[in-house]
Amino acid sequence: MKRLNELIAGQQGTVSQLETVNELLVRQCKTLGLIPGAVIEVLRQSRGAGPMQIKCEGTLYAIRSSDAALICIKVA
Repeated sequence: MKRLNELIAGQQGTVSQLETVNELLVRQCKTLGLIPGAVIEVLRQSRGAGPMQIKCEGTLYAIRSSDAALICIKVA
C-alpha cells in the first residue's frame, strides 16, 4: 500500500483509507468522492511539494501533496 503523493503520473489505484483526524479534510474528500473503493489515476505531479492532478471516477482534481500524503492507495 502506498500514499497518494507517492504515485507517479500514469499510476492508478484504489483508495483504501484516509489517515487523518481533520474533519474538514475528511468531509472534502467525501464530497469529491475520494472515499474507500474509489479508483484514482495520477495525471500530473508538480516538482517538490506542489499540487498533483488526479482523476477520480472521471472527474479531474488538484490536490495538495500534504493532503495526498494522508490518502492510502492500493496500487493497481
